[in-house]
Amino acid sequence: MSDKDPESAKNQKAREHLSSGHLSDVVISIDDIRIRHELPRVLGAFEQWCAQEQLAFQGDLLRSSITNFLRRYAAINGDRKLTALSLYPFATALDDFMFSKKSGDFRDMASVIGAYLRFLSTTGTWSGTREEFRRIKSYFDRLLIPEPGPRYSDIPELQAALIKIPRLSGQEALSAVEELNLTSRMRSFLTWFGDKRETTSTKVLHRKLVHEAAASLDVVAVDDAETPFIWPRPQNGPVVFKNASHVLRLKLYWDALVDAELIRLSPTRAYLAGRAERFLAGNPDDVVSAVRAVARHMYRSVAEETSDRDTTLELGYLTRYFLLEASVEPLSVEILRHPVRGLADADPRGDPQVIAQAWQRLESLRDEGLVAIGNMLSIPPVLLKPLVLELAKASAVAFEFDAPGDKEDD
Repeated sequence: MSDKDPESAKNQKAREHLSSGHLSDVVISIDDIRIRHELPRVLGAFEQWCAQEQLAFQGDLLRSSITNFLRRYAAINGDRKLTALSLYPFATALDDFMFSKKSGDFRDMASVIGAYLRFLSTTGTWSGTREEFRRIKSYFDRLLIPEPGPRYSDIPELQAALIKIPRLSGQEALSAVEELNLTSRMRSFLTWFGDKRETTSTKVLHRKLVHEAAASLDVVAVDDAETPFIWPRPQNGPVVFKNASHVLRLKLYWDALVDAELIRLSPTRAYLAGRAERFLAGNPDDVVSAVRAVARHMYRSVAEETSDRDTTLELGYLTRYFLLEASVEPLSVEILRHPVRGLADADPRGDPQVIAQAWQRLESLRDEGLVAIGNMLSIPPVLLKPLVLELAKASAVAFEFDAPGDKEDD
C-alpha cells in the first residue's frame, strides 16, 4: 500500500493522535473492528450460496442487510463470533430492527436473516451446538411465521339462511360505533398504553402493569401476591390475577388489538401501531375501521373450534351458530337458550351445559356492545360487516351487502 493511500494516511493519523495522548480525538468502535475482521470470512461464501440458491435478494440489499444486522448483534453480544449466535442478543437485534424500519424494509431484512440461518446450517458453517441453533431457528420462526387461521366448520342448519348487511353512511357508521363500550374502552386502553410497554416471554403485559391496564378497561384487578388467601374468591370483588391472562376483559382486548394490528409485538416489548395512532387521532373512517377490526377478532375469539364437532360437543361451534342466526334476524333469547330435543348426541344445541357456556361467551361480548341481549339476541347493524366477513363465509352461510363497496375489509 503506497504512502498516498488514504486508508494508510488515516491509520497513520490515528496512531499519531494516540501516541500524543489525544484519545478524545479518535473514536474506535470495537464492534466495527469485530465486523471488519469476522464478516469477510462468511460474507463471500454467503453471497455465493444465495446466488446458487437463486434467492431474490442479491448485491447491495444482501450485503447491507446482513452487515447492519450482524453489526448490531455484535454490539449487543460483545463476542466476535458471527457463526454461533446467542439467543438474547439475536432477539434484541431483531427487536431493534423490527421497530426502527418500515414494515416492508424489515421484511426484506428478515428474509436475509432467515437465509443467513439456512446458510449457516446447510453449509456446516454454524460453529455452535445443535441445540443452540435449534433455539435460534425456533425463535425466529415463531416470531415471523403467522399462526394458523381459525378453524371453522360448515353450519348446515343455516345453509338456507341469508344475512343482509345494511347500507350505512359514514356518519351513521361513526355514530353507531361511538355508542359502543368497545370504542370508549379502546380509547382508554390505548391512551394508557402510550408508545410502548414491557411484555413477558409469553407476549402479554408485564405483571406490574396489569392493575393499571385493567383499570383503563373499567376492571378492578389486584395482584394475587398483595391479597390475603380467601377461598372461594368472592364473586363480586376485584379480579385477582397472577398474570395478565387472568383478567378476562384485558385478555379479550389485548388479543384483539394485537390480532387487528393496533399493537405490534417484539420479543420484549409491545408498541403502538400506526393504525392505533390514526384511531386515536379521530379521523372518522379510521375510527370505524379500527373498531370493526377489533370487533372482528373478538367475534373470532368466542367462535373458534377446538375439536371435531362430529365427536365432541363443540362450544365454539354453538357460539358461532347463535351469532350467525342472530345476524339473520333478532331471535328470542328464551328459545335459543332452551335445549332442542331429539338431536344427535354430538349436536351442542341439545346440551344444557354447553348452551350455558356459550351464553357466558355472548354475555362477555354484550359488555362491549358486540351483541345486544334482552328478550332478543341481536347484532348491532354497524358490526354485521366484521361478523359476517369473519364467520359467515367460512361457515357456508350466505350473505349479501346492500352497498357493493362494503364487500371488502375495512
